[in-house]
Amino acid sequence: MTLRRIDVETLLTPPEPPKASIVMLGMSGYAVRISPKGGAQLVELLPDGACTLASITAGELETFNYQLHNETGGTR
Repeated sequence: MTLRRIDVETLLTPPEPPKASIVMLGMSGYAVRISPKGGAQLVELLPDGACTLASITAGELETFNYQLHNETGGTR
């Protein structure tokens, strides 16, 4: 096993924080914005920006994911 040498600049430069990702819901004009912390927001996409319609916690998002998976015929 070899040890990798890390320079001081690498140690002192923190990594970039994760960015929110956006999942478009087809061509409906709506999207789900998933935050790096695990929650999400349902947003309406408008010409002048986005309007947040609902905020969803990480637990609610996980439950929704399982229910959607089951309703569409998926198996675990």
